[in-house]
Amino acid sequence: MNDAVIKTLEAWELRLTPESLRKAEIFVSVLKEKNAVQNLVSRNDEPQLWERHMLDSLAAAPLLRRLLPPGAKIADAGSGAGFPGLPLAAALEDFYFQLLDSRVRRCEFLKEAAAAMGAGNVQVFNRRVGEGGPGSEQRYAAVTERAMGHLENILPQCLNILTKGGVFLAWQSAAQLAADRPAVTAAIKKARAELTQTLNYRLPGETEDRHILVFRKV
Repeated sequence: MNDAVIKTLEAWELRLTPESLRKAEIFVSVLKEKNAVQNLVSRNDEPQLWERHMLDSLAAAPLLRRLLPPGAKIADAGSGAGFPGLPLAAALEDFYFQLLDSRVRRCEFLKEAAAAMGAGNVQVFNRRVGEGGPGSEQRYAAVTERAMGHLENILPQCLNILTKGGVFLAWQSAAQLAADRPAVTAAIKKARAELTQTLNYRLPGETEDRHILVFRKV
């Protein structure tokens, strides 16, 4: 973790405890080790995992602390290589995370990484959002989705697994936000949802803001 990362965390008023930092560093180490055989992230991203992926995930930590009470249960939909679920689980030790992914090998990696971190607040389920199977009856105070496809497709499914008053956090780029997306507008209306907040932030070395959209069911 370099000075640019430290300054960004300070600007966000996100203070990682020594234990949280230890878990985060272990996750980065395991990810680099397994990336050689599983292609979890781009090889070009490996030297900048903190700048490009860890910080991008941790941007939601102060937001979740403001929106949810301690002990809240959060689902990470399509967790993939563990972003944002595992960095958030390291930073928010008093929240519980369930990582959902449809790929068996990714789930195996997530379980191995969580175990290496000693992340007792993490469970992993091999399923898509909205599918049946173990844990499918769960409802969550929040759902996160960072590496999504089309927002209009995933939004209704994520809203459907929220508890009353729960929130769905969707990571979006500046280009996505600037585009005319009538399908997204229609999906929000059909799902009876509302966009309650947009968090804007910038990662080190980048010239455009990134965004996390916060949705609630009306």
